Parts: sequence; structure tokens; C-alpha cells
Amino acid sequence: VIECRPSLSAMVPTAAAVFGLTCQWNKGAMNISWTPQSSSDYYEVQLAVNATAEPFVVHSTAGANVVVDSLLPSREYYVTMRTHAASTPSLGPGTWGQPAGRVVCESGADVVPKKRKLARADTTLLEVMRQSEFTYDVDYLMNHDSGTIEADAAFASMGASHPDRPSPFNITFYNATFTLYCVEMLKVDVPDTFSTGGNSSYSDYMSCNDNHNATDPQCICDNWIDRVISKTDADACHDSKGKKCSFFTKMGDCTCSCSQESLNNSNKYIGMMPVYFDIESDDYYGQWFSHPKPTECDDDEEVGAARADGSVCTWKRHREARIVKGWQVLQSGFNTSASKTITPALAKQNADAFYKSFALAPMQPWGCEDTVSVLV
Repeated sequence: VIECRPSLSAMVPTAAAVFGLTCQWNKGAMNISWTPQSSSDYYEVQLAVNATAEPFVVHSTAGANVVVDSLLPSREYYVTMRTHAASTPSLGPGTWGQPAGRVVCESGADVVPKKRKLARADTTLLEVMRQSEFTYDVDYLMNHDSGTIEADAAFASMGASHPDRPSPFNITFYNATFTLYCVEMLKVDVPDTFSTGGNSSYSDYMSCNDNHNATDPQCICDNWIDRVISKTDADACHDSKGKKCSFFTKMGDCTCSCSQESLNNSNKYIGMMPVYFDIESDDYYGQWFSHPKPTECDDDEEVGAARADGSVCTWKRHREARIVKGWQVLQSGFNTSASKTITPALAKQNADAFYKSFALAPMQPWGCEDTVSVLV
């Protein structure tokens, strides 16, 4: 039995008048604009190939327009938008309205190669993928964890043996949403980290969205299982009786401690941990990242900008993000044979399925590097 979702054509009003959503082709790019809503503070523009298809890309902004400069020539794109409720605590589930206001936009023949936003001398670009939790919509990065495609593909491999069954995140792999982001982050030198494998470009990793409230996710000192996966010393993790945590510790009865300096840095800078999975092997699968909400840059802030309260914004998502669904990854060759154990060969096969799926979007090649496109 495969889980089905309601038809998008039944969910999305066809009246273009909703939100005043319009599109105009100009100088090789699509300018999509709308009427700002008094009850909203953020907007997500979605593009799909037809009226019933899932979106393959989103552009998000606090403004009233986006310029999409990565389209292919002479194509129809079906555009919808959803609005974010002002003053809600995150960009996660329970904070957005339903997509509405579909318009059909046609790209011109005069497409020009997308201009990549390059990192500055004091910043670097980081490509990350995130599987949405407790929702089938994009749930963004603030106070959430993400990973390299390789690391997240390995993790997904362990829970996809029954793709139609709900996971602990209350989603099925078949309909799960995987979003590829490009993040600009401030170059830093963080001393005395314990989770990063000696890489001082990141703070210590934090475990996020485990506070049973996906609408207001929180990040905490990385938990025991994450320390096991990263081969980090887990001696600072104890149960309620003071015993060191283990695989036999009751779920929810394990607390890990971090120094205040570590927590302060983790709430300022993107955190990182290496991913191994098998405690008896040195097979390395990539990295996981944590993204602290307090220092995410707003639309009008440059990375590294100082704020009136003395804080500094240290990381920023690029507006465009690419999307694939679990069923698309399955069609691209994702191997569901793993259960609790994976191998490097299987993880690579499944990472390749993600790369292939993202590359199928009718867009110009994705890239999150200074000069090279990752997906071709």
C-alpha cells in the first residue's frame, strides 16, 4: 500500500487574483510579484511542471517579488505561493497557509546563464540537504539539522526499507520532501570543539527538533546517538540515575552536557559533526550540520552584519532551493534493501539517486560553488 496525498489541483485555487500573483519575463529572467499580505511576513513561491505536479523549486523571501533567473528557455512553469503567518516562531509546520494563486508563466527564448552568487573573502558556500520532519512541505533550516547529500542519503537508507510506513518523524519515505540549499556562512575559527573532528571552521553540532513541538523547534547539546554516529566521546551523557548512556538506556532518559562556551558558539555559528554510523568501522559518510536560529541573516542582511543588539548574523540561505520527493528518488535508483546496516557502496548508490533526481528539474544546472556546478 502506497500512501497517497490529495491532488494538488484540488488543493490550489486556480484564480490568479489570489494574492495578486503575476509574472513577467524580462531580460532573461522571470519576475514574479504579488500583493503583500498584512497577516504574513514571509512568502514561498513554488514552481511545478503542470497543474497537478509537486513543486521542484521554491524561492522564499520577506519581500513582494522574486526574480527567478535559472529557468530554461520557452517553457511553461506553473507558479503558486504560500504565505507564512506573521509572528510564528519558525518556518516549520503549522506556520504556513496552503498554496494558492496559481498562474502559468512562460519563459522567453532569451535565457542567459544563471549568475552564481559567489562567496566573499570572509565567507564560504555550503551545500546542504534536509529531509523535512513532521511535514511534507519544505521546513527550512532555522533550528534544524541538515547534511551533505552523502550523509543524508546514508541516513535515509536506514529508514527506507518500507517506504510507505511512517517514520519517527511522522512521514513516509515515499512522500518525504528533500530540499537542497546553498548556504553562505561566515568564516570563523572556533576553538576547543569536540564534535567537529578538529575542524575549527564550525562550532559543535547541536541536536535539533527533538522537543516535541515542530512548530517551535529547539536545538540542544548534541545527544547520545549523534555522538555515537560521529564517534565523539559520549562520557558526558548520563541517564536519570547517573549511569552512562548506552543502547540499553530507555529512550528519553539520557541527557548530555556541553560547556557553556560550546553552547554559546553553537548558538552563533553553524555546527558540524562527521557521520560514520558503524561504531566498529571507520567508513565515513559525510557531515551533518546544525543551523542556529538566532544568527540566521534576514533578507536585507549580509553575512557578518552587526546588529543593534550586538549580535552578528553568521549564515544565510540563498533564496532558491531545489526539491525532490522520496518517490522520485526511488525512481532514480534509490536502494531500499538496507535496514539497520548500510555499506559505503549502498550509500553511494543512494547519494547518486539524489543527485540524479535533483538534476531532473527543468532548470539550469544547480550550483553551490564559486565556479563549478554540482549537478550537471
